[in-house]
Amino acid sequence: MANQLPLAEVVEAIVLERPGLDKWGILGLLQKLGFKTLTSSQLNAALYSIPGIEWRPGSGVQRLWYPKSNSTHGSIPLYPWQQRALDAWISHGRRGVIEAVTGAGKTRVALAAAVETLADGGGCVVVVPTKDLMRQWEAEVVRLVKQTAGLSPRVGFMGDGRHDSLRTHDIVITTAQSGSQHPLQPKPGSLLIADECHHYGAETWSAVLEPGFPRRMGLTATYEREDAGVEEFLDPYFGGVRYSVDYREALVDGVIAPFKIAFVGARFSHSEQDDYDDASDKAARYRGQLINVWGVPAEPFGLFMKAVNQLRHANIAEGSRVAGFYLGAFTKRRKIMAEASSKLDRIGELAPAISRADRTIVFSQTKGAASSVVALLSKSGIQGAVLTSDLDMDDRKKIFAGFEDGTHELVAAPKLLDEGIDVPAADLALIVATSRSRRQLIQRMGRVVRLKEDGRPARVVILFVEGTAEDPQEGAHEDFLELIEEPAEEVSVFDADASAAEINTFLNTW
Repeated sequence: MANQLPLAEVVEAIVLERPGLDKWGILGLLQKLGFKTLTSSQLNAALYSIPGIEWRPGSGVQRLWYPKSNSTHGSIPLYPWQQRALDAWISHGRRGVIEAVTGAGKTRVALAAAVETLADGGGCVVVVPTKDLMRQWEAEVVRLVKQTAGLSPRVGFMGDGRHDSLRTHDIVITTAQSGSQHPLQPKPGSLLIADECHHYGAETWSAVLEPGFPRRMGLTATYEREDAGVEEFLDPYFGGVRYSVDYREALVDGVIAPFKIAFVGARFSHSEQDDYDDASDKAARYRGQLINVWGVPAEPFGLFMKAVNQLRHANIAEGSRVAGFYLGAFTKRRKIMAEASSKLDRIGELAPAISRADRTIVFSQTKGAASSVVALLSKSGIQGAVLTSDLDMDDRKKIFAGFEDGTHELVAAPKLLDEGIDVPAADLALIVATSRSRRQLIQRMGRVVRLKEDGRPARVVILFVEGTAEDPQEGAHEDFLELIEEPAEEVSVFDADASAAEINTFLNTW
């Protein structure tokens, strides 16, 4: 039996067999091997007493354990899945997409490829969709390439008033907009890293995918679009997905925290139901006209919506009018679901779970809904802040600083936190309004599945109005459920009659 062996021997064997695990990943394996009563403090003592292993910095406060080596100069330590992904990318001619759920650590894989490229004499361009991500990548380059790998690349920027290039810098971080408008000037052997690469399947932004880069890596949580952009632009450039990481593999590697999901039901008021039914009837009527009269493709939904928007702006009098009517009814129906008054009541009932959480993020559809949530929870003594896209960078930083130090227990935002902004670690997410996008739910999950110091799981609450397009019992979120049902610790659906005590017990038990 493993637990009859000295603890230090078993720990060292685990680290030799599976380098790159953190304390919680090692503890989980030890418990499976029979060390049922082992505490994290006892494991800490063992880890620091074993001469043949050492820790290296991971994400945030994380410490990853490896067999001791003489030097880590010129390399970035990788989790097992990250090494497998990098090997797969290399074996396919250093081209391809790495698809991994948000929070698993795609950036580290890409920067390991960048370190190799720099060592071979090439340069590296990192393409990002937003200015916020430019600064986040800069911080990761400093942390991993400079501090961990010990290299000293010249880092430049294209965008936000800068126009650096690979002629004068070793790494250039650019927004897709700037990179599409200005030549990136790759030198031989250079690497292009496309973060959130699904964006660049749009015709406008695809111009950033310059052919002069022999090495190409795309990063995304979900390599899919609702149009033909993957087939037209992304696959021809990258060559397709080379490695894909789902929640199961990320959990096995100890990269993300365990998680549980609660779907929490609500009901419309009588007036909301009437408004919803009216908007639904109009949307269905106009949809039928768009498909049968104007030749709009019925499926997939993304292509349908793209064609509707094109028709709306095509200056075809009757067709544009019908498209506008459909979009108006669709938007109104979505807003009614997003702002259902009973959802706000449900959030108020979750105050005990929010109070116990180590930070909570609320995802809403509108600024008004975000403000309503913060105002409601303040009555329960929960301090929160609203984060919106019209805040300047300094105000955002102040809110994030307050969230980090505990001044704000909660932040609420309409869409802004879906992707592109690095959010301080939280362990509870409340999703007030969702779309049909699996990517959106994966991105939102990624905000809370970072590993926690005390080993607690992430909890995600998805609010829905019963009998609508949000209701999982009506087939909503099927593709997302397929992804998370098996690896999740627990997935529960609470109907509108479920008590607050029942839901809070589910969220507060681990």
